Amino acid sequence: MTDSKPFKEEDLVQRISGEGGFGTVKFVREEIQSHSSTTRAAKYLINVLWDNGTLSYLAPEALQKCEQRK
Repeated sequence: MTDSKPFKEEDLVQRISGEGGFGTVKFVREEIQSHSSTTRAAKYLINVLWDNGTLSYLAPEALQKCEQRK
């Protein structure tokens, strides 16, 4: 498998839409999808702890890395 994790633990993130606050990646959940007996692909769910205390799972496509809180 050649997929690499899109985020790592403790990365600072924000939603792509820019709505809401900032969060910290707490866990990257990898799920393997098998399309046939020979092909497998890794998909990820990102567990984010938001600054307001909410914990949620999001697809990597919904998040962007941030350098610092604005």
